[in-house]
Amino acid sequence: MDKCPGTKSLVEPSITIRSCPSCGGEVEFFGYEVEVKCPDCGHALRREATSSCVTWCKYASKCIMDLKDRKLIPPSRADELEKIAKKAKV
Repeated sequence: MDKCPGTKSLVEPSITIRSCPSCGGEVEFFGYEVEVKCPDCGHALRREATSSCVTWCKYASKCIMDLKDRKLIPPSRADELEKIAKKAKV
């Protein structure tokens, strides 16, 4: 996994900002978070899954399990990535 360029985007923290559909407030998602409550109104928002190397790499499932086993990604993120990989039929 040390040579895989896609692993970096799965492990490194990232922040996504969305607007709350209920109140219009700003909601921040860290890369590992799947669901966050709006700090203004408490509405629960789910982060949208994004495409990555898991949509095309034939080793995606093994990579995801390796990252999960080494605790580089939380189980919820591993589950989400597995669903994306299965949908892409890698």
